[in-house]
Amino acid sequence: MGRVTIITGEMDTGKTTELIRLYHGMPVGTADGFASIKAFSKQGAFEGYDLKRLATGTTAPFIRLSKSDEAPLQQDNFDFDRFTFLREPFEAAEQAVREMISDPLIRTVLLDEIGPVELQGYGFCRALKDLLASDKDLYLCINRKNLDPVVKKFEIGSYRLIEVENQTFPSR
Repeated sequence: MGRVTIITGEMDTGKTTELIRLYHGMPVGTADGFASIKAFSKQGAFEGYDLKRLATGTTAPFIRLSKSDEAPLQQDNFDFDRFTFLREPFEAAEQAVREMISDPLIRTVLLDEIGPVELQGYGFCRALKDLLASDKDLYLCINRKNLDPVVKKFEIGSYRLIEVENQTFPSR
């Protein structure tokens, strides 16, 4: 296992912003990963999250607010809490993580929003396990309330902690 750095804080305090800032401070071509970016409708209403690949800047719909009056977008998506998680972006991200692990130029991998979904064995659970078994340095964003359960489940023995506080960002 490489070095693990955990960025933690409450909801909407700037964990993702800090993750992206740290990524941009790393030497070009040595890091990659994924961030969960808030998605809004044209009218400005929060719709969920898009998954952004840090090295390419590409985004894809990722998590959407569940709407009980609409049919699911795909049968293999899954619901958790008030959200529908789209499986296709998770599968593409898992494949990309496998490529990052095998790429000797990539020394650092960054993953945003590790939490309840992974604690139940879904989401980035497999990718996170693979990363922890690799020699890559890892940056994880974890909400403060999920920090201890994630550390315990994934047996993260030692890590550096970055606490993000008082950087609340409005939800548009």
